[in-house]
Amino acid sequence: MITPIEIRQHSFRKRTLGGYDVEEVQQFVATLSVEWEKMIEENRKLRSEFDKVQAGYNSLKEVENMLQKTLHQAEQSTKDTLDNARKRSSLIVSEAEAKAREIIRQGVDERNNIDREITELCERRDEILMQLNLFLKAQTDRLVGFSRKSKVGIMTLESVMEKMPQSENLFENSLPANHTKDDEKHNVEDIVEQL
Repeated sequence: MITPIEIRQHSFRKRTLGGYDVEEVQQFVATLSVEWEKMIEENRKLRSEFDKVQAGYNSLKEVENMLQKTLHQAEQSTKDTLDNARKRSSLIVSEAEAKAREIIRQGVDERNNIDREITELCERRDEILMQLNLFLKAQTDRLVGFSRKSKVGIMTLESVMEKMPQSENLFENSLPANHTKDDEKHNVEDIVEQL
């Protein structure tokens, strides 16, 4: 299982063009790490509560065993006290069984509640992961679309400038003598980046 520390310390490769916003990725990883840490803590608490319920059940099981031993000893008592011992032991066993049934019922109810909460947490985790995947895909699609638009804009501008006849190029006389087509391309790229 991935830990919150592993999430925080995970690094992504940087790209020169079309990469992820480093600050945004770090912020998202920090948020995911905190949420993941909360889920782990909540899961730990639920397991601890379940262990307490299980320990209570085991303790009551020991009590029931002790009562059964007491019943057996009562049956071995003298004949004079046999009837009274049977009535008394029957009452004790009935109460113990009723109490044991109630405790078992409560334990089963508690376990069902814990199982339901764990299932809800798993569903919530799956929903968060699905939303995260959709968000990342949407952002990736936006970045790809922006990258394509930038390339198409530069190519269109260059093709228009190449098709323009020399006599109609109004900017030719105003350019420095050492100006080249590469300078024009860099100027266009700078304008597109500012957009």
